[in-house]
Amino acid sequence: MIHQVHNSSGNYNYNAYVYNDVFWDFHFHENYELIYAVRGDVRVTTNGVSHILHEGELLLISPNTVHSLAASNAKTWVGVFSEEYIRAFAKENKYVHHSKFSLSEENRAFLEKNLFYAGKPERYMACACLYVVCDECSHRADAVDVKAAGGFISRVTGYISENLSREITMRDVCEALGYEYHYFSGLFNSTFGMNFKGFVSMYRIGRACSLLTDKDKSITDVASECGFGSIRNFNRVFKRNVGKTPSEYRTERHES
Repeated sequence: MIHQVHNSSGNYNYNAYVYNDVFWDFHFHENYELIYAVRGDVRVTTNGVSHILHEGELLLISPNTVHSLAASNAKTWVGVFSEEYIRAFAKENKYVHHSKFSLSEENRAFLEKNLFYAGKPERYMACACLYVVCDECSHRADAVDVKAAGGFISRVTGYISENLSREITMRDVCEALGYEYHYFSGLFNSTFGMNFKGFVSMYRIGRACSLLTDKDKSITDVASECGFGSIRNFNRVFKRNVGKTPSEYRTERHES
C-alpha cells in the first residue's frame, strides 16, 4: 500500500488530472479525492467496498481512506485537494463516508466548465465549485457514519491521527478500540499490507509534509506535533523516506 505524500499537504494543495485509461493500486492520503466519470464506467474500491461510477457520477473520498481506481476505455477526472477548500463540510463530515452520486444538469454544466479539467482553477473558483459538489453530495449521496459503524480502517487511522504527537504502540490502539492484540495484529497486516510500526512512521511523515507547508510553523514544532521526539531523529527519518531534509522540502514546496 502506498501513502501518497504529495497528496497529503495542506495550505490549499490541489492536483487534478484527466485520464483516458487509469489504474491506481491501493493507496491513501490526507487530502480529499473527487472522482468524476466523464465517459464510460470507472471502478473505485474504498475500504474494501467496490463502486462502479457510470458516466456523470461522482464519488467523494474522505481523507485517509484506503482506495484504488481502475478504468479502461473510459475518461475519468480525478481531483485531490486539501480540506481548506471545504473546511465547513470537512468539519461536519469528519467521520462520514458518502456513496456515489450524480449532479443536477445545471451544476454538471457549471462544473464541467469550471472544475473538471486538468489544471488548477483560481482559489475562490475552486472553493465555489467544490462547495457545489459538497452540496450535491449532501443531498444526493447516502451517508455512513463510519465511527458508529465501527469501520476498522477509519477507527485505526482516526486514533493514530488524534494521538500522533506521542508514542503510539499497537497495544495502545487495541486497548483504546477494544480489540484483542493478536487478532488486531493479523487484521491490521492483512488490511494495510504492512506492519503497524511502519504504518505509523509513514503516517508521521505524511503529516509532517502537510505541516511543513505552513512557513510560520517551526520545524521543531512540526517534529513535536508528529511525534518524532527530537529534531535530529526527525531530520534522519524524513530524509530517509522523502529524500531530502525537512528544510529542503519546505523550501522546494514554497518555490513551486
